[in-house]
This record gives sequence, structure tokens and C-alpha cells, in this order.
Amino acid sequence: MALAKADSRISAQYDRLVPRDLHALGEALRRRLGRAVDLVLAVTGHHALVENNPVLRRSIDVRNPYVDPINLVQVELLRRLRQPDPGPAVRDAFIVTVNGIAAGMRNTG
Repeated sequence: MALAKADSRISAQYDRLVPRDLHALGEALRRRLGRAVDLVLAVTGHHALVENNPVLRRSIDVRNPYVDPINLVQVELLRRLRQPDPGPAVRDAFIVTVNGIAAGMRNTG
């Protein structure tokens, strides 16, 4: 379930927040995610993660168009939080993104 909820395209957006010399770490983690997915599919014989649970698969597919933009907003808010004196509005907005992503992900975040 956690692998099905993970999205390497979204995680790559967070790379913008770290120095370029650390991008290789994120890339390595995304490759590991891809390998883990491939291995789970090979072991289960499935073509897609959680394909044997259509309700969960549908839930994830419906959720992503709502949660993905919140992640992108969160990346921008984290960038702003690193600026001098970002102000309480930025901090409050960031907290809303944390809660929104957690609610959307349900059991992982």
C-alpha cells in the first residue's frame, strides 16, 4: 500500500529545496523505490500495485489529483519558510499543507 501511494515525480519536486550536491541522494532513493515496485510486481505476478484491491486502487487514483497539488504548494511554502522572517501566514499555510497531505494519504505521509 505504501509503495502504491509513493510518487517519485512528486518527491523529485522536493529536490529543489536542497543543494545540488544532495540531488543524487533523492535520485538514488527514487531508483530504490522503482526497484522495490518492480520486485513486488514480480513476486505477486501483478501488472500494477494493489491490483487485487480495486477499492484501494480507485481510492489512490481519485486522491492523487487532490493531494499532488498540495505537495507542490508545500514545496513552495518550505522554500519561503527558509527565507528571513517568512511571517506567520506562511507558517500557518505550511501547517495546512501538512495536515492536508496527511489526511489525503490516510496512513502514510
